[in-house]
Amino acid sequence: MRLRIAVAILAASSAVVFAGAAEVWKWSGSFGPRAMTMLIIGDIDIQRRADPTTAFAHIGDTLKNADLVYANLEGMLVKPQGPEIDIPDKRGWRHPGPEGVLALKAWNVNPVGVANNFAYDRANMLETLRVLDANGIVHTGGGKNIAEAHRPAIVERKGVKVGFLQYTARWYQDNEQLATETEPGVAKISSRDGDTIDAADAERVREDIRRLRPLVDIVVVSHHNRDGATATQFPGAVRPTADRASRDQHISEPYQKRFAHLALDAGADFVYGHGTHTIQGVEIYNRKPILYAIGHSAFDQPGYEKSKDGLVVRAIVEGRKIVRVSFVPVSRDDRNDVYMLEPSSEEGGRLLQIVRRVSPADVSLRVDGHEMVMLDRTAAATSAHSNAPSKGALFP
Repeated sequence: MRLRIAVAILAASSAVVFAGAAEVWKWSGSFGPRAMTMLIIGDIDIQRRADPTTAFAHIGDTLKNADLVYANLEGMLVKPQGPEIDIPDKRGWRHPGPEGVLALKAWNVNPVGVANNFAYDRANMLETLRVLDANGIVHTGGGKNIAEAHRPAIVERKGVKVGFLQYTARWYQDNEQLATETEPGVAKISSRDGDTIDAADAERVREDIRRLRPLVDIVVVSHHNRDGATATQFPGAVRPTADRASRDQHISEPYQKRFAHLALDAGADFVYGHGTHTIQGVEIYNRKPILYAIGHSAFDQPGYEKSKDGLVVRAIVEGRKIVRVSFVPVSRDDRNDVYMLEPSSEEGGRLLQIVRRVSPADVSLRVDGHEMVMLDRTAAATSAHSNAPSKGALFP
């Protein structure tokens, strides 16, 4: 009851303070009235704020203007007990607290995925899901048992049904985080070596997608990247990629590609990754989009003040199909509030160059107005392409 009262008071006050605080991003393209706009944003971990909704003050109107906003919720919505207690294997980190749900409600972030390494422990997972349910936030990736953890989040906007599935390839304690037949936790996709994927996990992902496919128009699949093995997660797993300090975090591990391809082959329409605290490359596979890591959005966790890279991804659905996918780089200001960057700006250009550098050479990326386009199947794009040079306007 106290939480619901606090939510109502803070949400009401924030609506007054931040109404019109930022303009809606000037996206490109012309679409029909029935077109559905979906935004996918980076990891969310909002804490240490008197008003959690301030984290999206700069981009909140852009989020509210979309038909649907999805994100990975990185952190348990439970009262923090202290940086040495909340996540024993990650000293200095803490749970955001139940007030974090205020930012989701205020700025149209719904649904969310909860399968990540911050889903610790089982009791906190259940309480987080209770807070989300109480506030009308649909979720996937976690539940009171493995069946619920693999249950999709399904939402409908403008007559389009979208289903979401989320998994984690990184965790700390099997017996405190992974869902079982009888115990709560999260859904996993396991890779011990950064190359191969556990066969049983891969088949379960395929089956999840097969079951979801006939129920929805669009299937979105994401996972929390492994980002190198950990001694706690896989005792004895030793590979060069296990040393985070020795490798370029912008470069995806081979298993990420295997996961994305198997998900799309099973019937997904869109795949993306999160959890590496930075951005990675993009790919078009069988005419479907993959973004291997989209970095941070609002992220207040101590120690990551300088890890600001992220993307806001926009997908347009027309005729119950994804017809255009584009993205805009983001960063955070000195108050740790997330904001979007013009592609023409120095910082925006730097981030887009990173995406270009680590993406396959055959991916055609072009700047269109205030965004970078990676997939465009609209009639206008088809017409323009037929009259343009073979590779069109590529990003340098």
